[in-house]
Amino acid sequence: MTTMVIVFLMCGAASVACAQAKPAPSAPAGAATPAPQGVASQWLTYDPATNTATFKLVAGAPGAKSPFNFDGYTDGGAALLVPPKTKVVINFVNEDGTPHSAEIIADKDPMPNMAGDPAIPAAYTKDVTQGLPQFGKDVMSFTAPDQGSYRIFCGVPGHGLSGMWIRFRVDPGAKAASFGPTKQ
Repeated sequence: MTTMVIVFLMCGAASVACAQAKPAPSAPAGAATPAPQGVASQWLTYDPATNTATFKLVAGAPGAKSPFNFDGYTDGGAALLVPPKTKVVINFVNEDGTPHSAEIIADKDPMPNMAGDPAIPAAYTKDVTQGLPQFGKDVMSFTAPDQGSYRIFCGVPGHGLSGMWIRFRVDPGAKAASFGPTKQ
């Protein structure tokens, strides 16, 4: 019984210590979790020597809360962040049975219902309003501007309004490209 009391007291002390610990400071809204420089991640590789970010953009990624997602994220829940003048290569694939597309639009409200003119030249997939069929692929390749906040948005009518968009930011202070969840 004495052993049980000691274990109980130790667990209680650990719980109090955890409760008193201060949380780590959070990133600002729309910030991406940085990836190590020059190291590949599941979605992003960055080559600092050529200032090239290669990003895998999966529409309708399995396991997400909705098929209207990019890489499993909806409603701006993730951000791709790049330094200015980065050569951005986005390898798009639609894994959902519903047609999807991608286009970079301005980060402003109201959200458009469907694709229009991209905010960055060449930053859109083919068949942007009709979408690509399941397992359809395309590549977007463009040079990022000096700065700005944008959205990677599904241009098929109604999809962006249904939450199918993530953030794209060009940050003059960034030393490398990164991708990760945003703090909302």
